[in-house]
Amino acid sequence: MLTKDDIVGFSAMIPTPCLPGKEGWDAEHSVDLDETARMVENLVKDGAGSFAVNGTTGECAALLWEEKLEFNKCIIETNKGRIPVFSGVTALGTKETVRQMKAFRDIGADGVFVGLPLWQTPSNEMMVQFCADLAEAVPDMPIMIYSNPMFFKSTFPVEFWEGVGKRCPTVITNKFVGNMADMPNVYADLEASMDAAPNVAFLPIDFLVPMAYEAVGDRIKAVWSTSCSMGPEPIIAMVDALNAGDKATMGKILHDMHGMPNPIKDIREFPKFNVQVEKTRTNAAGYVKAGPIRAPYQYMPDDWRETTVASGKAWAEYCKTFPPAPSRG
Repeated sequence: MLTKDDIVGFSAMIPTPCLPGKEGWDAEHSVDLDETARMVENLVKDGAGSFAVNGTTGECAALLWEEKLEFNKCIIETNKGRIPVFSGVTALGTKETVRQMKAFRDIGADGVFVGLPLWQTPSNEMMVQFCADLAEAVPDMPIMIYSNPMFFKSTFPVEFWEGVGKRCPTVITNKFVGNMADMPNVYADLEASMDAAPNVAFLPIDFLVPMAYEAVGDRIKAVWSTSCSMGPEPIIAMVDALNAGDKATMGKILHDMHGMPNPIKDIREFPKFNVQVEKTRTNAAGYVKAGPIRAPYQYMPDDWRETTVASGKAWAEYCKTFPPAPSRG
């Protein structure tokens, strides 16, 4: 079974490609499986360290269960065990989460990617108990926690990680976001959280790697990225710089990223349009054909759309400044 030491490189948090004309509420079997297979093959060739599937920007809430199953099965079959696959199981309650965990285990997923139930504002006790219940129910499925304060009504404090460290042995990693609304202090609790849950690999987002490195140094071994779906070259370079402890290169890449068009003027607005932004910029960059955006997450203001397209195109040009990833050879 996987441990935190198996989490390396960048965890590719991929879109769920949609077939043209299948974005509506009445569409079944909307997943473009041919594009899914191509995306997975290219990202494996290009050095992805793992896949985390059907999070927010993977349109977890816009898919039928049958579509999620088809999508994950395609990923697992294409991957052929080369890197870990964490299948998304975020749901409204523990029983449904457990049902999905068992189904994905049975088709060969290496672990699951899970956020908190999306209804009640959680207490710390409930959060820890939820994770402990998953560990008890499916003890042979490693868990990646989706610890995003913008979506799951919690800041995931150190006390939560203390509970995970004591009671949730199958939690081995997490998509660590921190409080991005408080950017200067986004990783203020990272070191204490890592100490509280020593068996968990904490993954910062790609563009905040320099800040994570300043906070905890080489204790960071891997990152998470949605941007890799626009082209992985800058993420590959960021991970290489992280592994080398090359602060200058990490800072240069961060500076370049910040110089690109950015529709998000206030991070607190991002949860309104995050699915739209990710699929639109991915399509504009061209590395993955993410296809149309599924209902209900289709509205985006025109100024956001224009800047998001420009962002994706700028990323595609930025990729050309690095050695080409193997799939482009």
